[in-house]
Amino acid sequence: MAEQLERKLLRLAADYGMFPPSSHVLVACSGGGDSMCLLTLLWNLRHTLGITLSAAHFNHQLRPEATEEAEFVHNWCAKLGIPCVIGSEAVAEKAAQTGRSLEDTARELRYAFLERTRHDLAAHRIATAHHAQDNSETLLLHLIRGSGLRGLGGIPPVRGNIVRPLLTAQRWEIHSYLTRHHIPYVEDASNQDIRYTRNFIRHEILPLLEQCNPNLNARLWESACQFRQEDAYLEDQARRLLTHLRQTPNGVTLPCAALTQEPEVLALRAVQQLAQALEPELTLSAAHRRGILALCQGNRPSGQLALPLGVTARRNYDQFELVRGKRPPFVPVTLRLPFEQDVAGWHLTCERTLCPTGKFNQPRCFYLALPEDAQVLLRPRQTGDAITLPARNRKPIKKLFIDAKVPRPRRDFLPVWEWNGQVCALTEFGADQAFLPQPGQPAWRITAVPAANSIHARERKMNHEYV
Repeated sequence: MAEQLERKLLRLAADYGMFPPSSHVLVACSGGGDSMCLLTLLWNLRHTLGITLSAAHFNHQLRPEATEEAEFVHNWCAKLGIPCVIGSEAVAEKAAQTGRSLEDTARELRYAFLERTRHDLAAHRIATAHHAQDNSETLLLHLIRGSGLRGLGGIPPVRGNIVRPLLTAQRWEIHSYLTRHHIPYVEDASNQDIRYTRNFIRHEILPLLEQCNPNLNARLWESACQFRQEDAYLEDQARRLLTHLRQTPNGVTLPCAALTQEPEVLALRAVQQLAQALEPELTLSAAHRRGILALCQGNRPSGQLALPLGVTARRNYDQFELVRGKRPPFVPVTLRLPFEQDVAGWHLTCERTLCPTGKFNQPRCFYLALPEDAQVLLRPRQTGDAITLPARNRKPIKKLFIDAKVPRPRRDFLPVWEWNGQVCALTEFGADQAFLPQPGQPAWRITAVPAANSIHARERKMNHEYV
């Protein structure tokens, strides 16, 4: 069976050109079974592949045993003669400072460390140990969230300098290799916690689906490959629509006919490409893309639409343009919990969880006690709005902004959270005292990240969900 796993790795590496001749590969190794298998596999195949190896381990400082696990990885690498770099950072502290989730913060810091290490060692590739079941979990996650073709493409075998040589390997094949070669590894107990969506899919959903099709992971891999090919083709076709794209002093412009005379599926993609031609970090929601297309298709000779990052979409007779400039106040939006949405330049995430103990009402990460079927209105501030923050007296939001020295231009772009006619939270300030849950009770965790400083939701979920 070991030979089968090796053949799978060699075939996938060859198909995607993962390892150029004489390349230096940095293996990300957590100490878990998957990464220990990959590290040892590449070591055994190093002459066949013509590569040299280094390893990197990142200590997230989240568990008491983390230091021992770092030492475990270092010792195994020393046994094989593989140089090993250990990195460490207080993920929980960083997450509290930024208001982002632990998962997102850990992922971001880990990959920043891997890229720094790759650069310092002059390595050509970073290899991670994602396998076929990881790909299945990712595809299902994206399907549940309503992703398009790109998300259904699952985990890409190659993304930039990152390669995933085990992506066609089954988990049982990896475990068999570990057993046959007496490779030790550590277990992370958090991987069993089904409160995390990915773990729920892994332990509850996938086993049921495998009863319908024992070859589920292989079939989903084939589907993901097809989705990636179709997505790439449509992207290329959409790029044709931008032939007449013209740069202006403050934006980009295109004839409306370039979008309106083509199939909608291509026009919507071209709109996104047009946006990123102006601002590479500007990722538009489906509603924004359809709004732009409707602007070009309508009978009115002029009109405009506010977009994230201060960009405005405008129609001037038969020309359409995207321009940078001052953002107008955002349009109120009603959302049913849970959700993930860009509003007024913020990337907002609302997910069901249990309220933790300690200081949990942070400016950019707070918890709300609202019903499971609740709908919230996100809107700009209004005259008379007031909020009672924990351990503070009730205060008008206008006075709160003044005391906090919030610049005037930003005040209209801090969404007010309203439920049943009551202000329950204020973005960048937290929840109202009356809507705080008790520790241990079911609650909604809200994270707010400036859209310009984040990897946009779709892109993040598509490319970084499981890394």
